[in-house]
Amino acid sequence: MKGTHGNQIHITLLAALALLPAASCAQAPRLSPFSATATIATPASSASRYPAELPSETAVRDALAQLPELLAVRAGIDYSTAERQRLQSGPYEWSVRGETAQRRTRIDGNFHEYEITIDRPVRWFGKSRKDGELGQQAIVVADAAYADAWHEAGRTLLAAWFELLREERAALRVSEQVTLSGQFLASMQKRVHAGDTPKMELLLAQTEHQRLIAAQQQAEQRVNLARIALEQKYPNLPLPPVSVSAVPLLPDIPGDEENIDWVAHIIADNHELEQAQAQVRQKQLLAERSALERMPDPTVALRYTSERSGEDRIIGVGVSIPLPGEARRAGYAGALAQLDQARQEETRVRNKVEREARQLLAQVIATKKIAATQAQIRDQAQSNAALVMKAYTLGESAFADTLLANRQALEATQAAETAHLDALELHARLLVDAHQIWSFESGRK
Repeated sequence: MKGTHGNQIHITLLAALALLPAASCAQAPRLSPFSATATIATPASSASRYPAELPSETAVRDALAQLPELLAVRAGIDYSTAERQRLQSGPYEWSVRGETAQRRTRIDGNFHEYEITIDRPVRWFGKSRKDGELGQQAIVVADAAYADAWHEAGRTLLAAWFELLREERAALRVSEQVTLSGQFLASMQKRVHAGDTPKMELLLAQTEHQRLIAAQQQAEQRVNLARIALEQKYPNLPLPPVSVSAVPLLPDIPGDEENIDWVAHIIADNHELEQAQAQVRQKQLLAERSALERMPDPTVALRYTSERSGEDRIIGVGVSIPLPGEARRAGYAGALAQLDQARQEETRVRNKVEREARQLLAQVIATKKIAATQAQIRDQAQSNAALVMKAYTLGESAFADTLLANRQALEATQAAETAHLDALELHARLLVDAHQIWSFESGRK
């Protein structure tokens, strides 16, 4: 009876060790704090479904708004506002000149004379209006730069967040295995003392238990590093629970017939492309301004002269115009070259944005298929572990085979959950790139 009871404990623990991943996955929709579904159909329909595995929209906005890199770009908007005022005011200022002299004559004696001149260059041929347009366009470029920086910061936060979710999930799986392995090891030690199990199997079980403890320590280290990275960069962002009890449900992914809607939506509302387009307009205005600069600005002067101690008083108006040279024509040619450069850059950015949008959508669809395949592999590995365990209890399989099968089941479970989270991350990335979540807020104060 003693040996039979020991066998029952042995079988029970092996069964639990083999079937634990499947049981945990089956409970995922009920236990997960992220157990909401999100269906991607079109950009419009996805806007109302915020991914439950992400931090709240308000928390993300607060975290992003305090990033030093975003605050630095935001300061660029203030600079552009001041630059607009400078351009509207113009580079010219009033100049005042004064001269005094002493006239000496042989017949009439000595006279005190002086002259005062006030002059100022004047922008003409629409230069003042064009400078105002340049100043306003500088703000448009700065706004687009801030919007693009906000979007890139959101991408970075998203990647760091899912990295933590993956590490915590992997650590939880290993921790579960360590617990069951310890229970199994304790049971086997009793069986060895009772003479029901060879000592060699106990040594194998001890080695496997120590291997799992080392894996647990490594997993916990990776979790700590991922948490430190998030806490350091986003101090006000609430982090997910230390132990996530289940994986969130995988949202539906759009079919091929809806791909063009996503790609077109991302291109139509892309801040990087908007910035490139704004820079093209800025270079166009600079070229137009350089064309106007080929005609130099005149200097208008008002002069008052007092001669012969005030006997003669002269009031005059003068105009001087520089003669244009080769430098002005070269400046205009350079501005045209910069305009062409900006247009080519816009084309490059447009192609890049469209390429990345199509690649992202292809990844979203492919990763969903990969996640489904990995889930099938997990189920097969768990079934195999259960069969090998049963064979071991019947004396038809070695204990080493049982350990190997359980190890493969754990690895398959971790791979399936990683693929699952990869699909969730790409789904969220699609929403971020389409500006369905974490959209840009104006950087103006």
